[in-house]
Amino acid sequence: MLDEFFYGSVKRINPESPWTPLIRIEKEEFKLWGAGNVAANISSLWGDVELIGNVGNDHNWQKLQELCEEYNIELINIINDYPTITKQRFIVGENNHQLLRADFEEKIQLQKSHKRKIIKHIKKNKPEFLILSDYHKGIFSEDLVRGIKRDVSNILVDAKPEQISFFNDVYLIKPNFKEFCEMLGKKPDEEIKNTDEEMAKYGLQFVKKYNTNLVVTRGSKWASLITKKEEIYHLPTEAKEVFDVTWAGDTFLATLTVALQKGYNLSEAVQRANKASGVVVQEAGTATIKPDKLGW
Repeated sequence: MLDEFFYGSVKRINPESPWTPLIRIEKEEFKLWGAGNVAANISSLWGDVELIGNVGNDHNWQKLQELCEEYNIELINIINDYPTITKQRFIVGENNHQLLRADFEEKIQLQKSHKRKIIKHIKKNKPEFLILSDYHKGIFSEDLVRGIKRDVSNILVDAKPEQISFFNDVYLIKPNFKEFCEMLGKKPDEEIKNTDEEMAKYGLQFVKKYNTNLVVTRGSKWASLITKKEEIYHLPTEAKEVFDVTWAGDTFLATLTVALQKGYNLSEAVQRANKASGVVVQEAGTATIKPDKLGW
């Protein structure tokens, strides 16, 4: 996905539409979004990375390709007739207040030939770690995930609740607290409280059900890790003040994966991922983490 930011100021109301602010655009900026932002974070941490994703045969695809080249990301395109998913954000004021977001997207259906291309590429390259970023846009299906799992052991997943059943038996699943509750068919803070005790109880249920390690990011509080060996860790974030949580989940998963690749054990990797997300939420508009912020 592609993020397009328009920064500007509002001085008056639109004369053509009462009560509608008129924004004067002063700067335009493009960033990688979705799985692209995960890849950008990995690249920023000195990690070699490939990005496989669906794009449309349009001008936004060309812009996405340019951004990948800037980050030294090898982009493996699955090109079809759907538009490249693009988010336009209109930002105003010194505090970077988001006035409006416009989404350009259609939910896709990958053809069998596209799925075969993805599976064949992964089988050929045999990545040490593979991240599946599921934004529920039509990329993932049960048969595609099953084919991917045959050839990669270390699969880390950021899954949406609607498709969690596709991802059993992977190395790790990382939902946020709200998604975690929905995956278990519960309502956040009604049926599951955001406490260490509740996280341990329901986290163990989740781990047994899906046969995976589990990390739940819990907003500005902390992250909880429950392993397949039934080890439980609650790790606080270092963030003192939260400005922007837009990219925190992507930064978390990217840092976690790079830390594992560097040889840290799982609990150590989660600690470093938690530290990284604590950095980006304190800096408005920051999408990627730099290695010096983690002492690397």
